[in-house]
Parts: sequence; structure tokens; C-alpha cells
Amino acid sequence: MSILPHISGAVLLVLLALTPIVSTNTVPPDQSDFSLSVSPSRMVVPAAEIGRPRQFTVSNRGRSAIDVSMRTASFAVDPTGELTFRSDAAHTAIDWVTLDPKRFRLAPGATELVDLRIAVPPNAEPGEHQVAVIFSAPPPADAPGMTIRRSVGAPVYVTVPGDAIESVQVAEVDAPGFALSGPLALTATVRNVGTLHRDFVAADRLRARVAGEDVTFPDFTLLRDGSRQVSARWEDPPLVCVCRVTVAVSNPDGRSGSAQATVVIVPLHLIGPLVGGLGFLLLLGWMLRRRRVGTAAVTPQASTLAADGEHQAPPTWVVDHRSR
Repeated sequence: MSILPHISGAVLLVLLALTPIVSTNTVPPDQSDFSLSVSPSRMVVPAAEIGRPRQFTVSNRGRSAIDVSMRTASFAVDPTGELTFRSDAAHTAIDWVTLDPKRFRLAPGATELVDLRIAVPPNAEPGEHQVAVIFSAPPPADAPGMTIRRSVGAPVYVTVPGDAIESVQVAEVDAPGFALSGPLALTATVRNVGTLHRDFVAADRLRARVAGEDVTFPDFTLLRDGSRQVSARWEDPPLVCVCRVTVAVSNPDGRSGSAQATVVIVPLHLIGPLVGGLGFLLLLGWMLRRRRVGTAAVTPQASTLAADGEHQAPPTWVVDHRSR
């Protein structure tokens, strides 16, 4: 993981790798004056490996020397995925880890190893606890204007022996109840009810099943007791559809959880003009039919037209009333 220089009104910028996505071994094509790299980008420490020695590799890939200092911080992630450093964060392991050395100077191209030691107290709650290790470098002394302290953070997950349970539930799926067309936004609310974090990355990404296809959510990590809302775009839904959206997760114990939503897609913007045109044609046909029927119902009065153009009276029946 590397972070390049920035100038801003803020005083601290921390890049914390909550998911193992960013490669820490790629040298940027255009070498900057400042480029701090930390590997691994995070540590996962199972209960059986707590006593095993662990190290971070810190490298300077820039053109200038860097003074690096380390500290630990408790962190939490809200349902939108925003990370905050909080002293009251749940399940923190901030008092369990020590770093050596805590500060050093890195020449351009140099690398330093930082030892991480973990000491879990005997009364620690079983399950996973987390802490962030933050590697910081001060801004250049001659930088003009307001500068920031540049930092790279690596989370460390420590599992205390005991009940280590990986269990995630899908609490809710939100989709438009009615839509004219796509693309459509699908949102899932996922809760961690176990005692370990869960990574939804790469092949293990969260997916929504709808209309015979998978809609993939972006990578994210769900902390212990955490809840996240993640959204994805259904790019190409059918033209007309009453579709059931299903988001499901499976857990190592064989249990699975799912939630569903229904979306109705009717392209009224396309159907409206067609229905209107068809209605006009039906109305026109009905009016023409009425006109023909009305004309056929009118019968002219019988009369005889004489040769001179005058009308002759119809013949009169004469009745002889003479008596004998």
C-alpha cells in the first residue's frame, strides 16, 4: 500500500486497508518525492497463533527521506462504511499490542521491519478484537500553505480463544417497488451476529440473484457486531418484469440467511404512446361505424315522380256506400 502527498485543510489523512485489495508491492510508474509502503496491508491473527512473532515491512519508494512514527488506534465502521477512530470502539485490542521500533528514518529506497507483539489478558472476552496500526510521516518542513500529516493504517484482527463464530445475516433488501426501466439500485443490509469479521471480497462478494442473473456488490469487510448497507447497480433488467430480488449468505456452520424484495418494471414511457395511438384508432373506427349505421336507418318517403317533374298523389281507394 502506498500513499502519495496531498495538500488540504485537514491535518491528518489515514488510509486504512479494511479489505485486502490494494497490492503493497507495486512500484508506482512515476516515482514521487513521497511514497510510503506497508506490508502486509492487514494482519489476521488466529487464536492458535497469538504467540507467533509478526512483522510489518515499511518501505520508502520515494525520492526523499521519511521520518516514520507508529501508533495504535481503536476504530469502528458505521453502516455506510465510513471509518472512524474512536477510543470507545467495541472489541478493541489497543492495549494488547506493542510495536518495536516506534519511530525511525527511512532513506529513499530503504526498508525497515517493525515487530508486532500481542499479549492477550487472561480475562479477555472470547472472539475477535481489532486495532489499527498507523504509520505516519510529518509533512515537509518547507511545504507552503497548510499541509497534512500523511499516514497509512493497517488493521490487526486478534482472535481470543473461545467461541469463534462466523455468522452473518441479511437483514433487508431494498429495491424500487416500481420502475419504468433500468439501471436500478439494489441495497442490502447485512449484519454480523458472530464473533469474527467477515470479508466479502473477490470470489466471496455479496450477490443479489434477480431475473436469472447475479448482481455483484462491491468489496467490503463486516466487523464483529457490525452492520453494513451496501449498494449495487442492476444495469440491464428486462423490459417488462415482476422480479424477485434475493440476497443470501451462507455460513461455515451450514446455515444460510436471505432477504427478498420485489420490483415491478413496466415501460409506461414506451407503452403510453402506443396505447394512445391504438385508442385513437379504435375511437375513429367506432365513429365511422356509427355514421354508417345512422345513414342506413333513414328511409325516404315513397312517391311517384311524373315525367313533367311533378309528384303524383298516391292512388285513392273508393268505397261505394250505395244501398240496395
